Amino acid sequence: MEERSAPVPVPDPERLDLRAIVESLRAGKGDGAFLRGFLPATYEAPARLRRALYAHASRRPGGLKSRPDEGYDVYHDCVVVHLGKRRRAFVSVGAAGDEELSYENLHLRAGALAATWKGAGVSPGQAIAVVLPLSVEYVVALLAALRLGAVVSALPPLGATFVRDRLDRLAPDHVVIAERHRHLAGQREASLLPTAASSRWDGAQPSHWYAPDEPAARLLPVFGDPSAEPVELTAAALHEALLRDGLLVLGLDATDTLAAPGFDPVQFQPHLVLATLAAGAAYAEVAPEDVAADPRVLERAGVTVLGVARGLRDVALRRGAAAVPRSTRAWFHSLTEVVEPDLWDAFARALWARKVPGFCVAGAAAAAGVHLFTPPSPPSIVPRVWPAPGRAWLLAELAAGTLPALNAAGMYTPLRDEEPDLAGLPRLVLVREHDGFVFAGAIDVGRDTQSYPTAEVARVVERHPAVRHAAVVVSPGKSTNDAKITAIAFVEDERGSDGRIRLPVGARVIAALIEREMGKPFAPDRIEIFPLRPRLAGGVVDEAWCRAQYLSGALHEKARSELFVLLSRLGYILAGAKAAE
Repeated sequence: MEERSAPVPVPDPERLDLRAIVESLRAGKGDGAFLRGFLPATYEAPARLRRALYAHASRRPGGLKSRPDEGYDVYHDCVVVHLGKRRRAFVSVGAAGDEELSYENLHLRAGALAATWKGAGVSPGQAIAVVLPLSVEYVVALLAALRLGAVVSALPPLGATFVRDRLDRLAPDHVVIAERHRHLAGQREASLLPTAASSRWDGAQPSHWYAPDEPAARLLPVFGDPSAEPVELTAAALHEALLRDGLLVLGLDATDTLAAPGFDPVQFQPHLVLATLAAGAAYAEVAPEDVAADPRVLERAGVTVLGVARGLRDVALRRGAAAVPRSTRAWFHSLTEVVEPDLWDAFARALWARKVPGFCVAGAAAAAGVHLFTPPSPPSIVPRVWPAPGRAWLLAELAAGTLPALNAAGMYTPLRDEEPDLAGLPRLVLVREHDGFVFAGAIDVGRDTQSYPTAEVARVVERHPAVRHAAVVVSPGKSTNDAKITAIAFVEDERGSDGRIRLPVGARVIAALIEREMGKPFAPDRIEIFPLRPRLAGGVVDEAWCRAQYLSGALHEKARSELFVLLSRLGYILAGAKAAE
């Protein structure tokens, strides 16, 4: 007969014993009754959780320098507090070799780089954009910026258009970029900072003390309007999110190493790295392609908490659960990825056979971290989701996101000063159940819920000399967060010696152009080229017309019609003559 475990005491919402709560969550004992016992009180009175969170962190070895509502030293609480314990802070593992950085080495290198930047004129409050791949150099630059009191941004060096357009929106005072990627920054030579220190650091300069409402990060949202303005996070919002997510959501401590290969860096960084450091754990960078080639690289990294994207999940399903390292004690995935419950359930059950629980998160760095989570638990096709501890929120009507939902279903809506604040977040649907909430997906159509920069990619395609106009059509797939992307190029037809229509450019050329300018994550699912002239609105393709014409099949029919092709050629001739006047 199976032995029944003793029931976990339900926490007293008036007295938050975070140590007991964390132990229960890490042990996989956070069932519905347990969560109902303390989470609702933290939503209604976030200040109570804040006091308990900072009191708990202050009791750790090394203490905590920051004081809620008084001031925050983000650098100190991510690095200095962990010195003297001979622990690693960051490790990069892959086919090219391994590199490890201890907290002591991180402190010395970040301090020396900060001193170099200060000598170059960097001062507190200036904005620094770190345009580096996730690496030792990335972490050192990130912490050097926070040490100086900068407003930090982070971008992966994907493509020239991707980087330049986002730097234009971020408007940084300084940019940190590797020499091999310097061309991506465009006309910003005067603002570039070195990635390596020019001299030794004497340790005399203290790290910056941010005021509570002083901005510490300026990040780009990946949901909603793809051209939206950056979101600024205050030091208070950033610091509290790092402590909360590291401790209560990710469940990290000094013995852990977290890795999340394949997680989108714009959506999740630098939050995941900083939350890991704030918990005194280590972050492991492992390239997804290295994991696909040989999953044993995760074993070399000593990963204990593993973020699993679809690529790693599929590798594990093909090769067996042995593809996940034996050191793993918990794994998690993002709720905003494509909904594939059968595949995730198969993966979860394979890991649970080794008693490795999984959990889910929904959030973004630009939204100050995780907003929805499930605690580590056995597999479930429909897991119960909860808003993160200490976040004031509203279950709002789907049609009017500022009114409380009258039914069980509604949109998760964070509140700031009692007003809705969806900055940095997608519109997510929850259904209230007796033992929590069911995540019902996203309202917004996108690839992994993220908005696709249709206008930006269309402009890239139009740079090819044979392309007269371009548009991008986004259509839902199996679910709203499984959007299919089609890039459409409109060209003037050419004729072969046999009189047949020949296209002046091929799909592979267009695909290569998009990848070079935007990066692989923006590769469309399909590229279509039509010898037609589209309807224009304000000099650009009318997107609504193009979408309707493409999805209905009308563009394909017109492209097969000699009459429409000839009319399009005439339209191009007349437009050229008018432009020449």
